[in-house]
Amino acid sequence: MSSPFPSSSLAVVTGAGSGIGLALTQALLARGCEVVAIDRDTATMDPRAQRVALDVRDSAGMAELAQRFAGRPASHVFANAGIGGMPADVLTSTDQAWQWAWDVNVLGALRTLRLWWPHLRAGRGKAVATLSAAALQSFPGAGPYRATKAALLSALEGLHYESTNSGVSVHALCPGMVRTDIGNLQRYDEFDALKPHLSTQPNPFAAHVAQAMKTAEPAAAFAERVLDGLAAGAPFYWLTHPETRGWVEGRHRAIMDGRKPFSDFGAPA
Repeated sequence: MSSPFPSSSLAVVTGAGSGIGLALTQALLARGCEVVAIDRDTATMDPRAQRVALDVRDSAGMAELAQRFAGRPASHVFANAGIGGMPADVLTSTDQAWQWAWDVNVLGALRTLRLWWPHLRAGRGKAVATLSAAALQSFPGAGPYRATKAALLSALEGLHYESTNSGVSVHALCPGMVRTDIGNLQRYDEFDALKPHLSTQPNPFAAHVAQAMKTAEPAAAFAERVLDGLAAGAPFYWLTHPETRGWVEGRHRAIMDGRKPFSDFGAPA
């Protein structure tokens, strides 16, 4: 573990009630950082954090919260909130499913970074968005998830150029499998409206994720690696799990060679 942050360090984490967000919150707290933890429900958040019940889709609420901390430099902002792949794909996903994924996975993340950017500039901090290796891969299933993560990556690439000389480092965190509850969409009210439209056909991505989660890296261990990596100078394209590199390379080789999409996400390229 790296040295604790200065006692005045302020960090912001969205999606802080579970999974990677909760683990990041706890790791930051353990290193002496003050954490503003944001999620729709504070019940599962770490009580040591400044817990805020807020949906990242609530633009007014998110703006008011950032303004509440005006003048406070931030060492880290983790735009981490996101919803996972649902058992539907491009043609079977409804407009509501696409909009839900877009509003949370893309607009929610960009809104978080935009509103807290003055704090990051003041603290010469680190802006980190949780994407997925799925942003750089192609596979059947989880169309809205993969497409929105790819869109967020494209936007972050633009932010990388725009932020030159700002003092803020921007990082697209693209993990592979981390043991979380991201696939449990039943916990969201929005999922009830989508259930009647979901396909009953086998979903290869969902089956792969369910199996892989059994041996995936625990979120707590992953969060420690993330903070250590940031302290050591993490890259922009941050592929944290080596097994995903072959799939990413295979997908891009297929593009350059004019072949059909590379979709063997369960085996080396």
